[in-house]
Amino acid sequence: MNKPLTHEQLVQEISKKITRMRSYTPKVGVFGNSGVGKSSLCNAIFGKEVAKISDVEACTRKPQEILIGSENSGIVLVDVPGIGEDPTHQKEYTALYKSLAPELDLVLWTIKADDRNYASALDAYKEVFGANEKSPPILFVVTQTDKTNDIEDWDHQEYKPGGSQNGNIAIKENDISKRFGVSTNQIISVAVSKKGRAYNLRELVELVVEALPNEKKFSFTREAKQENVSEEARKGAEKGIWDSVKEFAGEAWDTVKDKVVDVIIASAPKIISSIGRWIKSWF
Repeated sequence: MNKPLTHEQLVQEISKKITRMRSYTPKVGVFGNSGVGKSSLCNAIFGKEVAKISDVEACTRKPQEILIGSENSGIVLVDVPGIGEDPTHQKEYTALYKSLAPELDLVLWTIKADDRNYASALDAYKEVFGANEKSPPILFVVTQTDKTNDIEDWDHQEYKPGGSQNGNIAIKENDISKRFGVSTNQIISVAVSKKGRAYNLRELVELVVEALPNEKKFSFTREAKQENVSEEARKGAEKGIWDSVKEFAGEAWDTVKDKVVDVIIASAPKIISSIGRWIKSWF
């Protein structure tokens, strides 16, 4: 029978746990059809040329593990061949997705806004995740939303949908929800331009934070381009750390929480100026 931890030992273990969460390296799979802009999406989220872009040919025929950030933290993006690129490789790529899924912390399944044929993606999704109860969190990202009909309604000045596009985006998301059997809360429509403009990326990061387990939320906000991380996302990430250590401490929580506050605040990025106020609201 294990001997109960002393107060000092528990605080020490909690400090180690916080350090692990602050430095955790998540692995994110970017799945979907070829030509949907997976690489462009990743580059826009993280603000770096993290994946080679090619408009001419499918440039990711094998899974590429791309480390963003340092080796002691960072995030690993697993960029995989696009489903539907070549019917002769469909089974091979589906098997690849299936083999990768168990080691992923999150899957971003991408679908192009003007793509009406989901057959290959739907077949692959059902094969990979249909009967898998241990699947990682999965978010569906509708890319190139600026190509939604009527294309001329797109507000180029504000870089967001306009006119009939808003209704058509909702129809698209509902259609994906119905066909793939997922909640619309797991679906988000985005757009990124070659000039660096973006639509709905902050909302995407918020959705990722919401979907990830408590101990892994912070890692995504740490690596995302800072302008894509809203205060709501930062708060959610810090709350994840708070809830995780609170659960770890169990019945001893009240005896260590004041020390935990100091450790969390000291370990938080300087950019988070509101953390003290947030923590007060969580007591």
